Amino acid sequence: MVELKMCSGNKILLVPEFDSFGGTRSYFIYLLKFYFSQNYDVAIALSKYQLDNEIESLIKKYKYRAHIIPERRTGLKRFLQYFPINLAFDIFAMFPIYLKEKPDLIVVSIGTPGMFIGLILFPVRFMYVFHTYPLKSKIIGLSSIQKLFLNLFINTNKILVTVSEYSKKQILAYWVPEKKNDPIHVIYNSAKKTSFIEGASHNENINLYRVLTLGHVNWYKNPKLWIEVSQKVIRQRPNMHVEFIWAGEGDLLEECKDLVSQIGLDAIKFVGYQENVDSLYSNSTIYFQPSLLESHGISVIDAMAHGLPCVTSDAGGLPESVVNGETGFTCPPDDVECFVSHIIRLLDNDKLRYKMGQSGKLRAEMLFSEEVQEEKMIDLYTSLLQK
Repeated sequence: MVELKMCSGNKILLVPEFDSFGGTRSYFIYLLKFYFSQNYDVAIALSKYQLDNEIESLIKKYKYRAHIIPERRTGLKRFLQYFPINLAFDIFAMFPIYLKEKPDLIVVSIGTPGMFIGLILFPVRFMYVFHTYPLKSKIIGLSSIQKLFLNLFINTNKILVTVSEYSKKQILAYWVPEKKNDPIHVIYNSAKKTSFIEGASHNENINLYRVLTLGHVNWYKNPKLWIEVSQKVIRQRPNMHVEFIWAGEGDLLEECKDLVSQIGLDAIKFVGYQENVDSLYSNSTIYFQPSLLESHGISVIDAMAHGLPCVTSDAGGLPESVVNGETGFTCPPDDVECFVSHIIRLLDNDKLRYKMGQSGKLRAEMLFSEEVQEEKMIDLYTSLLQK
């Protein structure tokens, strides 16, 4: 653990977007712990649906102040996509809290581009943390006015933070001009400390080979291709007890369960949200993630920390985690045969699985541990708050 402490008294107003599970939630929980370790005075603005038992318990544990703001998931959601309605909503919801708290820094952590972007107008240091990245198409992006907004206000006191070099490159390509390079910072996600526990035994049942996937069951995680790959691997290795497990909720969950039911392979399972994911990692053989989009991939680095070889797509920031041919394999996200061949290669070769798993664990320790992330966070927050 890094011993360096910041001066107490700095006030942070944290405005997070997160769901019941996933990367944005993991990042929010990490921030709560990090701020406590640095003696920050913290207030949090969040919607009532976000204040579940775990989050409420953590806020009480760290003695933070919670402010409830209106939900964006109401009937207004469609209108809140448009400027300046979303800007007015941000200011209306947050200005009373801003006046009450008088923060030294506002931190917004989002997975939906443009959410709470209006807070950049407040006369205070500002950090906007992106857990996604823009595409050339408008599937994931900001409106022209929102981009103009960023370009007008982003500076050394109002900065952007993202979680991979790929994400930064995309932001500079589609949202912010190259001359604004300096206010954009990259800090990788970290694997949980519990992921690095030594001696975790993968697959104590030597007759079972489990291929694991964690994440939202939605279009950009590529679940239908995942199903196609799964059935091909199982049918090409009929004498091996191979099962594919996907843990997570999402809007395609029921549709994917129906597809699996039609295929008739019990070894392909969508098991929904699982609380004890460390147990899933520890009892798996390979980690598989064929995402179409991925800014970094917390589940992948957790799998690496557990010593699992990873087979992933080469989308987004995933190749910054998984080194093709060293800690696992990467494939184009639409290449079924590439995924199938590499998963089978790992299933057939115990020594290769172990070698790649250990290489991934070492890479995770060097680049994606909480200690490494904390050092970078301390540097960033110190430089921002001391200006």
